[in-house]
Amino acid sequence: MTTPRALLLLFALTVITACASPHGEEPSAPPLVSMYPVTGTRHAMNTMVLTRSAPVDGQDLYYFSGLDAGRISVRFMSHARSRLSIRTLCDGRARSRPFEQQVTTPAWVPAGQNLAFVLAPRERYETLLDLHPEVTECAMTVTPGGGTPYVIRMRREELVRPEIERLDAPYQGCTGEGVGQSALDRAFLRGGDLSMSCAAPLGPTRLLPDGVDALNAKVEALTGRAVSREALLRGDPMMELDWSRAPELDLIYVNYLNMNADFAGYLVARMMAWHAARGTIVRIMVSDVMLTDTDRDLFEGLAAQYPTVQIQPYRFPAEAAVGLDGQLGRLHRVTHVKLFATVARQPGQSRAMIGGRNIHEGYFFEEPRDLSDFAFLHQYDATHTRLTGGFTTYEDFEIELRSDASTHAVVQHMAALWHRDFDTQRPRPPLTESAGPARTDGTVRHFISVPFADGMTQVDYYAQLIDAAQHSIQIAIPYLNLPPALDAALHRAEGRGVRVDVVTTVRVREATDFVVTGLNRSFANDFGAWVNFVDYDPVPRLLHAKLIVIDDRLTVIASTNLNRRSFAHDMENGLVIMDRGTARQVAAIIQSYIAEGERVLPGQEVPRLVRWLRRLLLITRAF
Repeated sequence: MTTPRALLLLFALTVITACASPHGEEPSAPPLVSMYPVTGTRHAMNTMVLTRSAPVDGQDLYYFSGLDAGRISVRFMSHARSRLSIRTLCDGRARSRPFEQQVTTPAWVPAGQNLAFVLAPRERYETLLDLHPEVTECAMTVTPGGGTPYVIRMRREELVRPEIERLDAPYQGCTGEGVGQSALDRAFLRGGDLSMSCAAPLGPTRLLPDGVDALNAKVEALTGRAVSREALLRGDPMMELDWSRAPELDLIYVNYLNMNADFAGYLVARMMAWHAARGTIVRIMVSDVMLTDTDRDLFEGLAAQYPTVQIQPYRFPAEAAVGLDGQLGRLHRVTHVKLFATVARQPGQSRAMIGGRNIHEGYFFEEPRDLSDFAFLHQYDATHTRLTGGFTTYEDFEIELRSDASTHAVVQHMAALWHRDFDTQRPRPPLTESAGPARTDGTVRHFISVPFADGMTQVDYYAQLIDAAQHSIQIAIPYLNLPPALDAALHRAEGRGVRVDVVTTVRVREATDFVVTGLNRSFANDFGAWVNFVDYDPVPRLLHAKLIVIDDRLTVIASTNLNRRSFAHDMENGLVIMDRGTARQVAAIIQSYIAEGERVLPGQEVPRLVRWLRRLLLITRAF
C-alpha cells in the first residue's frame, strides 16, 4: 500500500535524501520515542464527532476513556456548517485549549462550573477539551448557530462499563525464554520487544479466500446468520437483514486502512448502528488520509448519531514525530491494521477476522455494485484507478477465529493499540511477563507492530522465523521490497538448502505501478536464480493476500507486506499460528496461486530511476 501523498512527496524526498545511505547497508531504526508511560501518566486521547443535530433519540451517552491516564483529552470533529457553542459541566476540573501550537496553558475550570468554548464550522482537531483524571462525568450542551441546543452525557468508560473494563485489562506477556523444543517452536514463542499476546488455543477457524464469503462472514458475525450469496451479488444497500438470531454484543472492532462508503461499507455501517443503538461499544480505527468526504459523512456521521461508536481517524501526531524521519512520517504513515472482531455475551458467538482485506467493494467483488440510485454512496468508475475515484479488485485472504478463547485473546491485545499513549503512540505494555506455555501445537499469537515506537522489532521477529525454517518457506505477498535483515535471512535459508516459493502479482497496476512493479522485478533479479518466484496475475484482480507458511507447521496471516514501509512506517497486525492443519490449508491456497502463475527469472528490466531510488533509504522505506 502506498498513499497518494507518498507519490506527491517523491521528488521532494529525492532531493532531501541525495546523501542517503546506499541500498546495501542495514538501515537504522527510526529514533525510538520514549517508553509507554507508567500507569497513571498515559495521555488518553478521545474523539467526539458533533453535528448540527442531536444524536438519535435515546443515544445521548458518550463514553470517554481515562484508562491508565495522567492526562485525558477529547478532540472534536464538527460536521456542522455553522459554529457550535459548547458549554460543559464536569464533576472535576476541565479546560479547553487549541490542539497544537499552544502558547500558554489555560487555567482549569473548577468542578461544578461551566466551561464554554466554540467550534468553528467543519473544524477537525483544532480544539481539545482536557479533563483532569479526577473527572468521571460531564454534561455537554451543544448549541448550533440559530439551532436548538442538545445535551450529551459524558461518562468515564472504565468506571461504568465493567464488561469493557475486563476486555481492556492489560494483557499477559510471554517472553518465550527457555521454552520450545525445536528452533521453530522457540522462534514462534520469542517475540522480543514486539507487542504480542501469549500463545492461546487456536480452536475452530474458517478460511476466507473468497471475497463474497468474507463479507458474508461479517454479516453472520453481526446478525447471527448469513444472507444468500445472490443477495450480496445484487448489492442493494437497503437489503433486508434478519435480526432474529443476532448475538448480544459488548464490543465490536472494525479497524482498517480504508473504509469506503460503498455497498460493503454501508452494509457494515447499518449493522454497527443496530448494535450501537443497543449499547454496544463500537471501535473504528481507519487511516484519516484514506477517507473521502463521502466516507467521513457515513462513518464519522455514524459516531455523531450513535456516540457509543468510537472512531479514531488515524493521523500520526506531531507529538510523536521524532527527527526528520518522524516529520516526513506525519505525511504518509498510516494504520494498516486489519481487524474485524465481535465479542458476544453468549458463549461460542465471538468472532475475529484478520488478513489483507479492507472495507471496500474491490476486496469482495470483481465489479462495483450499481449504486447510481444512492447519491450518498460511492459509485465507482471501473475504467479509473482507485487514486482517481475508480475501482480496483483484489484476490485476498482472511482467517476467521471462531472460539471465545482465541477471539478474546486478540481483542484484549488489541486494547493495547486502542489505548496507546497519544504522545508517543506506543502501545500499552503487558501487565506482567512470564516464559509462557511450552506447548505450541494448536496455538495462535496476535502481534501489533508500531515500528516508529518499538524500534522496528517486527523485522527481527520475521527474520527469526525465517532463520528457524529447516526445509520450506511458502510466501504469497503483493509487495516485495525487503528490509536488509530479511534479505539476509533469506540468503541464510538458501545456505541451509531451504526451498523458498514466493508468489506475487508482479505488475501491480495501481497508482504506484512504476515504483512498486520495479521493486517486484528487482526481487526477481536478486533472488530468482534460486527462489521459485512466480507471477500470478488473475486479471482483473491483483493478488493482495499476505501469507507465509514455514516447514508445514507455522503460518503467518497478517496485514504486513514484505516491503520496507510495512516494517518502518505503518502500524500492522497479524496472527502467527502453530498448527499443521492450518498450515496445510493455507499452503494449498498458496500452491493454487503458483499453479496458475509463471516463474519469473533474473534478467528483468528495471527502470534506471527505480534502480537509483533503491539506493535512497528514506525513499525506499516509503514503499
